Amino acid sequence: MKTYICAAYAGGQGKTTLAQMVFSALRKRDLSYKLVAADFTDGTGHSKIGKFFPSKVLELGIGSALGSSKSENDANAPLRYWDRFGGLLLTGGAVLDLGANVVPQLVQWAHHRRVTHIMQQRNSPEIDLLVITKPETHSIENVSTLIEDVVVGGALPVGNIIVVKNEVGGSFDGQNLARIEKAGGGRGLSFITIPRCTSELWPHLERTFTPVEEALASTENDLAEKFGIEIWSAYAGLMDLKTWSDEVYAQLGRVGV
Repeated sequence: MKTYICAAYAGGQGKTTLAQMVFSALRKRDLSYKLVAADFTDGTGHSKIGKFFPSKVLELGIGSALGSSKSENDANAPLRYWDRFGGLLLTGGAVLDLGANVVPQLVQWAHHRRVTHIMQQRNSPEIDLLVITKPETHSIENVSTLIEDVVVGGALPVGNIIVVKNEVGGSFDGQNLARIEKAGGGRGLSFITIPRCTSELWPHLERTFTPVEEALASTENDLAEKFGIEIWSAYAGLMDLKTWSDEVYAQLGRVGV
């Protein structure tokens, strides 16, 4: 089974939502994938996605920069930290949620460890890179930079690049995606869209770290009691959440997720 990497070079783009929906879509197909986070953790030891799936997420943390090797008195310590990440790439079958500040470290690690060469030599499972962005010029530029660093620079042997347009911030009409198209040209580049979720349940899901798939498996009575809301809001919110999730699953299905 291939590896899915969900990434962004800026926070607040919807990366964790994307990762949980990719994980959920694969589970709907009865595929047994690991869920992995390389991101900041709080005092509970959980990353953001780890709070949604506390018993299912392998937490890698954020590692340490290569430049910290002197203070650690071990030049290879930062490299070995991310070797756990490399092991997942060799075996596949994982959805990886990468924090914005982690990507540069992993790019450095991948070049030092010659990851592309080793993965190709071992015929490792394919990697799909999903990069999410809101309709903001700087965020779109960040997507281009990430593709250039990770894929064009040869850090990882990515088979497909999926740019996810997150409409939570509005429409992408008029946005210039030419640099993304240039960076991903000839590299299995495709675009999908995640519409804005207007369900009344959404703020409650975010506040309580309730996965979308868990909410979808609940009744309106369950949700009304869980969130302390009226049954009418729970029912309407559940219907809207189903409509939204069906569209997201359909979009992911277009690119083989």
